[in-house]
Amino acid sequence: MKIINKSILVCIIFIIIASVLYAVDDQAILQVKIREALHYEQQGNSQEAERLYNQLLEDFPHNGQVISRLVYLYFRTNNLDKLKVLLSREKEYLNKNYYQITQMELLLKENNLDQAHDLAESMLIEARTNAGVTRQIAQLYQRYSLYEDAVRLYLRAREESSSSQLFAQELAQVYQAMDRPYDAMDEYLNILDEKNYSNVRYRIEKLDLSTKEILTILQAYKNDKPGVEINRLIGEFYVLSKQYQKAFELYQSQGNDALIQLATIAEKQQLYDLAIQCLTEVLKTTADDQTILFLENRIGGLHFLNNDHIKAYEHYMKVIDLYQNTKAALPLNVMYNVYKNVAMIELFYFKDTQKSQLSLEKALEFALANNEKASLSIMLSQCYLQQEDYVKGEAVLNDVLHNKPYSKDMKDLAKTQLLQTMILRGDFAQADTLAKEYLTHDYESLYVNDIGDMYRTINQELHLAHANADVQSFSRNLFYDLYFNNSPKILDDYNQLAAVIQDSSAVSYTGMKVADYFFDQGDYETASVLYEQVLENNESPYVEYCIYRIADCMLQLGFEEKAETYYTDYLLVYPQGTFAPEIRLILKKLKF
Repeated sequence: MKIINKSILVCIIFIIIASVLYAVDDQAILQVKIREALHYEQQGNSQEAERLYNQLLEDFPHNGQVISRLVYLYFRTNNLDKLKVLLSREKEYLNKNYYQITQMELLLKENNLDQAHDLAESMLIEARTNAGVTRQIAQLYQRYSLYEDAVRLYLRAREESSSSQLFAQELAQVYQAMDRPYDAMDEYLNILDEKNYSNVRYRIEKLDLSTKEILTILQAYKNDKPGVEINRLIGEFYVLSKQYQKAFELYQSQGNDALIQLATIAEKQQLYDLAIQCLTEVLKTTADDQTILFLENRIGGLHFLNNDHIKAYEHYMKVIDLYQNTKAALPLNVMYNVYKNVAMIELFYFKDTQKSQLSLEKALEFALANNEKASLSIMLSQCYLQQEDYVKGEAVLNDVLHNKPYSKDMKDLAKTQLLQTMILRGDFAQADTLAKEYLTHDYESLYVNDIGDMYRTINQELHLAHANADVQSFSRNLFYDLYFNNSPKILDDYNQLAAVIQDSSAVSYTGMKVADYFFDQGDYETASVLYEQVLENNESPYVEYCIYRIADCMLQLGFEEKAETYYTDYLLVYPQGTFAPEIRLILKKLKF
């Protein structure tokens, strides 16, 4: 008897497990088919999607997920008759609230507003003004641009509740759609607190109000309800309106934490001077070594981003001193960046390759990732290049290229540096070979344009692999001064080179590159003279570019009439030229 009972129990368990497994399989099939129908919807094939949904209802009768997809499809394709049939057929199996909301939308779609309002009131009475039902109905009104009805419902629900903040966000969005920005702002401020700050800040900025109008409202609100968040909000809008000193003073009155907060905001907007002012003020009242270390590092980084290398270096030196001589500490990756930035300043700004090498060695102690180590090696090669020790520079770069598990991006950068090494060494034949190899095999590299530009300058235009000794020597000098020294000798280098080059096209191209250098340095007067020299060669392929650049120089120098003449000349000669669309916009602004 016991054996029989056990057998029955095993059979029951088997049947239950089998049923569950079949149900799981059915659910998986259902989801696959729904995704297939959705795919047809996305492709615009509504008929095939409808056929699949109806087939699924035959296989899975009264399935709510399938019905909701069909309802959405019929609304979207305006098949209201089919929708009515579907709702009538499935009414008993649908959630009552879902059925009523769908019926209400159907009435709105057919412009039966009175019936829709009656149904809404009935639902609200039945739900005893449930907030969820109120939101659904109001959102439906909003979708059909019945904003007054939506506002009426939200305000009624608020009146009947004990919360003055109920539906504030929803009301603000409706007011925004109604072009009532002041009312919208009142509602956003209604929910201003620490949790909602970011959302409120973002929404207020999007309102159709000027920064001045927003600040006026915020100040009035602050008088009634002073607090941390409203001060922070006013400060951010001071920044947006470029009233940086007012922003600083307001945050300063809130203490050091607020100033650090403003520094973060300013840094994100690349307002480095303001960020530095905030952190420097905090530094004045700080005695804790750890906090000082943190602040000195941030200030140094901000000066570095602001291209104030001397001040950046001073603060970084303080960071290194505190790190080495106190118990204060920073994460390894932060110290890596400190030493790396110091090495860059020493190498490219102070031209002190010996100090730079020592800083790179220290940075290597903190480097964790392979790419960080590769980056330091490439910088070390730059030290050797400045020392004109091309053998060591080449060895370091080949180590990155061949002997370490570095990323492709780092290896591509090393290839660019290796090509520069060959050029500076004066080995133009090898530079030619390397450039052709890189351009053939690494055409997807981030640095392929750098390689192509160098190749064109050094080989394709000047043919340096086969040029005479004078051309090679003067070319190397020019490249070295352009790349490393930012030297006033650049103009002399170019004039010496131009005097020995026989090909006028090569002279034009080299002159254009030197002019571009002075333009990028902000020396628009020198740049314009060099561009003019290129224009003297009527057969130069760079005439179009140089006319455009001269016009830019004139504009930067404040000679608007001359700039307008050059821009106009460009359009007359090159009406469909590369820079024509941009020039038309500039001319339009100049006329205003």
